[in-house]
Amino acid sequence: MSTVPQSAPTEIDSLIRRMRDKLTAFQALLLEEQDAIRSLSFGQFTSVTIRKTQLLDEVRGLEQQRRNRSTVADTLVPSSARTQEEADLVMAIGQTDRLNRFNAALIGQSLEFLQGTLRLWQRSPESAALYSSSGAAVAGSSGRVSAKG
Repeated sequence: MSTVPQSAPTEIDSLIRRMRDKLTAFQALLLEEQDAIRSLSFGQFTSVTIRKTQLLDEVRGLEQQRRNRSTVADTLVPSSARTQEEADLVMAIGQTDRLNRFNAALIGQSLEFLQGTLRLWQRSPESAALYSSSGAAVAGSSGRVSAKG
């Protein structure tokens, strides 16, 4: 019979479960981030980034609570429920990491696309004649720019 109090493992199990739930919510934000990246929606991307930061702070707080409440007895006599919760948490961490790495690659591809497009526009003399320095549309004539406004 174990002399380890059952309240500490139950609390730790709850913290682990809450961390996993936060990671699942973080994964949903990563999927929303993918949509923002693909559609080049900078407003949506900024909103997702702010929410990701808040959620990550919450996960860190839960992890700190878990560490503060863990004892040597908890690690020596883990419950089978906790073992499963920890395995589920590790899987959630791995899935979150994969999604995050995918988004990083997607951001890199989007930046390359935008930089390439910008270079094309900068090299094209026709594109330079489309707008004046004030942003007003300019009628092009034989390569000369006539600025209005």
